[in-house]
Amino acid sequence: METNKPTNRFRARFLGRTCRQIVFVIALAAIWELIASTGYLPPLLFPRFSHVIQALIKESLNGEVLGRTWFSLNLVAWGLSMATASAVLATALAMCWPVASECIETLMAILHPLPGIAILPIVILWLGTGRKSIATVIWFAAVWPLIANLHTGLRSVPITQIEAGRNLGLQGLHLVRTVLIPGAFPYILSGLRVAWARAWQALVASEMVFGASGGEGGLGWFIYKRRFFMEVPGVFAGMIVIVLIGLIVERVCFEQIEIRTVRRWGMTLE
Repeated sequence: METNKPTNRFRARFLGRTCRQIVFVIALAAIWELIASTGYLPPLLFPRFSHVIQALIKESLNGEVLGRTWFSLNLVAWGLSMATASAVLATALAMCWPVASECIETLMAILHPLPGIAILPIVILWLGTGRKSIATVIWFAAVWPLIANLHTGLRSVPITQIEAGRNLGLQGLHLVRTVLIPGAFPYILSGLRVAWARAWQALVASEMVFGASGGEGGLGWFIYKRRFFMEVPGVFAGMIVIVLIGLIVERVCFEQIEIRTVRRWGMTLE
């Protein structure tokens, strides 16, 4: 029971913070509705929040939002999977071969500051407009923070822990799985958070650009179409879905993983 007390404390704090944030969001929605109801801003540019919710319900019932959301989630999952595999391979080479480490660090210094959407014109020329191009942009946006955090995390594991694992007979992949990955997990989790955020942003931006070029897409394409037909409540509805997905992934996935691992292990401040 003693070992569960920190986890229960963090879970209670998580639930309390979630309730406060929900109340804050409700207050923001009420302020939005109040400002829009004054008529000071044109309804075409700033619709009522209730109208946005009505548009969201309508688009959800006819399957448009759900279909576009599924399209986007599939693409971002595919791009993040490729980025994770590439980051693991690059980090393994960097840890085993000093020359590879120098080359990867040079590539990161050159390409990490470059936004994923910046390579979109080249990707369109090489791959055309379609799923492959969007997945490539997502991969590019996500792979560099993954490599940076994974490489830094593995190198930050104290040598005493590694030697202790070797003294216990751990070698090779067993040493990596038992000692290195748990020791570097705070960095790994941070890298996944940043990679997810950059991948989600790159996805929406790419889909909006592909919408301009006549291609299909997910939520970004949905927003582009509603903007083109001046259906502003639908534009805000699409934006709300994008924000909600980001919040759900952060609060339900990453924070729960952090509570059950990093905080439970005492690897971060309360």
